[in-house]
Amino acid sequence: MNVENAYCGKVREILKSYGIDLNEQKNELIARYLSLLISAPVNVSGIEDFESAVHKHVVDVLLPIESLEGKLLDVGTGGGVPGVVLSIVYPVASVLVDSSKKKTVWLSNTIEKLGLKNVEVVCERIENLADRYRESFDYVTARAVASLRVLLELCAPFCRVNGLLLLYKGPNWPEEMTQARRAAEILKVQLEESVEYKLSGGERRALLKFRKFAPTEKTYPRDTKKIMKRPL
Repeated sequence: MNVENAYCGKVREILKSYGIDLNEQKNELIARYLSLLISAPVNVSGIEDFESAVHKHVVDVLLPIESLEGKLLDVGTGGGVPGVVLSIVYPVASVLVDSSKKKTVWLSNTIEKLGLKNVEVVCERIENLADRYRESFDYVTARAVASLRVLLELCAPFCRVNGLLLLYKGPNWPEEMTQARRAAEILKVQLEESVEYKLSGGERRALLKFRKFAPTEKTYPRDTKKIMKRPL
């Protein structure tokens, strides 16, 4: 068995242990993506072990999601998690945004190698894209980017009314949510559901689903320096 087949088999085996059953084409694309991710010359993952990458970059992304369809924006995508994984598994047209040129160059090359036609990579600070993408997306995702009240301001303006923010967080999310209540009110989003789950290593995780109930004022998002200095 060659390395690629072994990786694909490992993806299939780990996902099935969590009750996630994908077809072989998707398993293979995920295996190829993770292989490129953990061997990337720029630090885009922080994980160098393939099996750990399946748990922490794939299972973590897919376990709390039931289905997606439409337009997706991934904010602070880094090496493409969760954006690439969701784009492989679900019928979405995705824009993946990060301000690091090294990361976005690597990610663009990776998307090309994988042959993903439904993914666009943009190198820019997200707040500079408000005019271009305001309220354009059905879903806005982010993982390991910022505290919740900062993250809401960076993400909410890009979500269409009645769309969802899908924000991955750790076990301390209730504390962050308490601090973010004012931001949620100002930005016209409401926490609709929190899906808590565990990885096999015992890591506690949560996906926060915010529904956008009205247009966000055009003064948001502010410049990052202003957001960090005076978060909502």
